Amino acid sequence: MDVVKIAKAFSDPLRWQIFLRIANREAAFYETDKPGVCVCDLVEGMGLLQSKVSYHIKELKEAGLISEVARGKWNYYNVNRDTLQAYLHTMGQLFGS
Repeated sequence: MDVVKIAKAFSDPLRWQIFLRIANREAAFYETDKPGVCVCDLVEGMGLLQSKVSYHIKELKEAGLISEVARGKWNYYNVNRDTLQAYLHTMGQLFGS
């Protein structure tokens, strides 16, 4: 886990908003057969170009914050809870929580 890369990923307001949307939409789809959130779900709700959303998705993936599942011609994204928990644990240790 790269703490600096994760902090950098979270430092961009748009990336943070995308991450939260993935987490929230993922929770909404938990009981369905949908494997996660696709870029089209994010583009639709945010009014951004697909290329801009895809760029931020790439940054979140490289930081290890989200994982990708391919199904047919679509890729779906989910929060990588293990990485997120490890990051939060590390921050707690570093800053005394």
